Amino acid sequence: MKSIFPSLIIIFMISTSCDEGSFSWESNPPVVRLVILNESDLADKAIGDSINLELGLELYNMQNLYFLDFEIHFDHTIFSADSFNYEIFPSFFSTTGDPIVNDNGNGILDEGEEYIDINANGMYDEPVPYPTGSIEIDTRILENGEEEVFFDGGLGIPSPENNGGNAWGTGRVCEFYLSGIFTESLFNINIIQALEYQEDNSVPAEHSINAWDIFTLLIGSPHDPVLRLQQENQSEQNSITITFQIDDAPMIAKLENSIIYDKNLLSYTQYEILDYFDQTNYQVELHSNDNEGEINFEFTHNVINTSVEVTEDSFSQGFGEIIKVTFIVISDEDSTSTITLPKSRISVMGYSLNESNSYPFDLNYWTIEESLEVNF
Repeated sequence: MKSIFPSLIIIFMISTSCDEGSFSWESNPPVVRLVILNESDLADKAIGDSINLELGLELYNMQNLYFLDFEIHFDHTIFSADSFNYEIFPSFFSTTGDPIVNDNGNGILDEGEEYIDINANGMYDEPVPYPTGSIEIDTRILENGEEEVFFDGGLGIPSPENNGGNAWGTGRVCEFYLSGIFTESLFNINIIQALEYQEDNSVPAEHSINAWDIFTLLIGSPHDPVLRLQQENQSEQNSITITFQIDDAPMIAKLENSIIYDKNLLSYTQYEILDYFDQTNYQVELHSNDNEGEINFEFTHNVINTSVEVTEDSFSQGFGEIIKVTFIVISDEDSTSTITLPKSRISVMGYSLNESNSYPFDLNYWTIEESLEVNF
């Protein structure tokens, strides 16, 4: 086996670059995104159905890269992480190895055949189909005490000094397999570190990812829900009225929320149920604690607590006003106050008509306008 160097190395490098016709990170920033690999399986699924989800982590227009450290975050109350796979071919990190001259078509360097020693290391470097590294399903406790579950991975080219150094352009890094509910939910990519191999075994260069386009993936819903409070025109002196409103919501089976106010300035006096939740189909509960300055609401569809036959028409969805709350102003020291709708105190559930069960919505996708400044 003979090596040919360096006369053919320039030809090989140029032809490799030319294959990436659109590759130019100077004008087009690198892109990182998740793609759904089994979209055809989801085509006949209705919102609320159980699904298996297959995702691919893909890179586009990527600059020289030999190692990527990343996290894939999802709502573990909706999806369970089943498995993952980075032994896929072709992979973004697949390497071609040293080209074989006079190849007999078997793709193997046979005795007597010549090869191009691209990196001049004096030995034949075989193609490497898969990256090296690891992926695990990890957990983390957040400051608010909640637990998050995510895929934690670090993958790259093994022995880059012998395997082409870096990869670039476009390709898939790995695949993820989950099971859960077909409902609106966000999958976020967090790039921890991106390294470029440097020749002569020097310290790898770390890329700044600030200029990369890293996309969030939305699963399952055409809706863009919003929850907000709004102050109404004052009907009486020394009182204020607010309404709790919802925009573009999917089909709701249960909604729980709290309204927090300054007990030194305001005192809860009464509420009125508005048109959004039909009391024929929903039970409404209100628990007020004026000493603590909070009101807790529950709007629950009958199907949650009893075995009843239901149709889609019996569930509230879309736009509307949920409830009206009136406060008495008990102090005139200030002319404004803030009433809050804490996201941490909100829970919303949907219902699958096909599978006759309820499921939680991913509120990371919802817009929650948490503060309202009221005037009196």
